[in-house]
Amino acid sequence: MPTYLLTIAYHGTTFHGWQQQDGFRTVQQELTAAFARIGCPGVHVEGAGRTDAGVHAIGQCAHVVLERPFAPDRLLLALNSNLADDVAVQAVRLAPDGFHARFHAAGKRYGYRVVTAPVRPAIGRDLYHWVRRPVDLGAMRAAAQCLRGHHDFASFASNPGYARKRGTTRTLHHVHLLARPGGWLFVVQGSGFLYNMVRNLVGSLLEVGYGNRRPAWLGEVLAARDRRAAGPTAPPHGLFLLRVLYAKDLSPAGEEPGVTPAAGADGELPQDPATIE
Repeated sequence: MPTYLLTIAYHGTTFHGWQQQDGFRTVQQELTAAFARIGCPGVHVEGAGRTDAGVHAIGQCAHVVLERPFAPDRLLLALNSNLADDVAVQAVRLAPDGFHARFHAAGKRYGYRVVTAPVRPAIGRDLYHWVRRPVDLGAMRAAAQCLRGHHDFASFASNPGYARKRGTTRTLHHVHLLARPGGWLFVVQGSGFLYNMVRNLVGSLLEVGYGNRRPAWLGEVLAARDRRAAGPTAPPHGLFLLRVLYAKDLSPAGEEPGVTPAAGADGELPQDPATIE
């Protein structure tokens, strides 16, 4: 039975997250229903990770195992013809037998959008986090330097049970704060992320940007390994899953999912981070 890798985009505002839940509309549920409409009932759509309610995706990935083969371009067309306007399959690729969207991932890239303005914007409020206070982007960049590398990110994990099960040590390969017209974009790429980790990082960076904390404080928070030491959790609607990283041949990432980067993983950021969208 063939395995397919799907790349998916969705507007998270209209979904109660990725994972199927009784009584709620979710992305996984919509994709499962679309497969049923094209003659593939009961298919399990396994995502590379779970996004929460309100979180958006440009490059979420998932895999499916089907009982009959489809040409990837035909499967792409068939699925999108049976999906609502707020979710779309961007690409379909035939994957090797045994491929797993989550276990074979070498890492992920997230972006968090912030608009800074004294007056509340009237348009697009569900696609960014609005803050009325000006921020010191230079101070935030100085603070963020301590985040790169292999660290225990327990201070930025919102779910202690999840942290105990899988540990809280992760590797961040790229951390960028990019100026944008009317605001800024936080882009982070790493081997894996804890529950609410990106949103907790943004909330803490904002404390520095507001001048409430000095840049060195973020390093102290990291060393504390205590969620109570960090800043508040930023809201979900500014967060985008930009990309899931895999080896070019879709081989496994390593013994522990999402921790050891796969050889030849196609996920390096541009030399000039200002080119990242």
